[in-house]
Amino acid sequence: MNDNKQQVNHMNEIEKIQIMCGELCKTSRVGHSGLFFHKTTGKNIESCSENVHIISAVAQAKRDLSKIEFVILNVLDGSKRTNFDCCIYGDEKLSVYRIKAVVKETYRENRKFADLKARQYQCFVHNIKFQMKYIQLVGKKEFCNSSHIRQPVSYAPVKENKFAICAKVAYNYLNPLHIIEWFEYQKMMGVDTVLIALQQINEDAYAVFKYYEREGIAILISFPCKLPGNIDRSFAPDKWHFHQSTHDEQVAVYSCKEILQGFGFVAVVDLDEYIVNGNFLKYADILKSELLPAFPNAAAFTLRVSFFITDWGVSGVEPLITSKYIRRSKPIFSRYKNIYLPNRSATMDTHQVWPMKGYRRIMLRSHNVILYHYRKCKSSGNTTDVCMSFSKHSDTKMMKIMFELYDKVVAVKRRCGISA
Repeated sequence: MNDNKQQVNHMNEIEKIQIMCGELCKTSRVGHSGLFFHKTTGKNIESCSENVHIISAVAQAKRDLSKIEFVILNVLDGSKRTNFDCCIYGDEKLSVYRIKAVVKETYRENRKFADLKARQYQCFVHNIKFQMKYIQLVGKKEFCNSSHIRQPVSYAPVKENKFAICAKVAYNYLNPLHIIEWFEYQKMMGVDTVLIALQQINEDAYAVFKYYEREGIAILISFPCKLPGNIDRSFAPDKWHFHQSTHDEQVAVYSCKEILQGFGFVAVVDLDEYIVNGNFLKYADILKSELLPAFPNAAAFTLRVSFFITDWGVSGVEPLITSKYIRRSKPIFSRYKNIYLPNRSATMDTHQVWPMKGYRRIMLRSHNVILYHYRKCKSSGNTTDVCMSFSKHSDTKMMKIMFELYDKVVAVKRRCGISA
């Protein structure tokens, strides 16, 4: 009965929400009632043809902007020849710089079957004489044209000793209280920055993300409200396309990789995942005092995962999700995630990190830093999901910070005007 009531309340809330469509969308309304689309000051995603879609453009992380040597374009690319130039613009229309676009990396997973491949183009700019504002990709026979729609150039911050999180893409309905709980926990753990791409989300969730953007911890970037190409898909499980969606997700990871390149440490984790250690030390302190002294040539640390399966029912104290569910699986290497050091890592995706030469990825098999993942099994009738075979273990660790975390959540809920 309670589940039905919550579902009715959720649907009533959705019906009340007006659609706000950001500049990434070409129409004011789309077929997702009650969802907000993140609005940026930039222009629409532009392509040099209908087959290349720029998601983000990020300059090299340098404190002295005059020493920037390149800009990276993170794209979904359906082209066959990848033979393009970069057109870079300053404030004035006459400030234009053209240079060959070089393919830096193409994501390998399922690339033979993906229509649009996650790809990075590199544009060298060390000879440029003005501050970069916008960028385009153009064909070899096309002219740079300032009347075309252009992609804003982002400048990566330099914070060598700080910890950042890449939360990839937020989409569809998200519980605003769960988002607040997650952000407040990250702040307690000393996280400086969370980067997340917003696609289409509910009004209360959008208000929470904007609150944390104003607070300075969140960097919000836009993701196309309708994914490009001819395949009807989204990030929701029922619309996930096995081959193409991995590339859609990877281009968000590429954006994180470049925007967060100037940080000391970065974790790729989702909004339902918490990095937990027994003493609740700040993440950067654990790395500096324990992990890096033990593994001085580490480029990344792979965390074991304990799954808190919500289908098992409430086993703790409401309302926080981290104290409501206290039954978990034993820590295992399934759907694991990583903490990586950008200056030692060549590239990464959601679950893997490829170190630079001379460094290695460390699988943390015995350390007490664990990733807590709060999730459902895919469906009650899905007997193939590994979570169906998990043994149950009680874990009250998060109860130690329950009251402190609860007070923080209530305060932010009040500031955001959330009534739920």
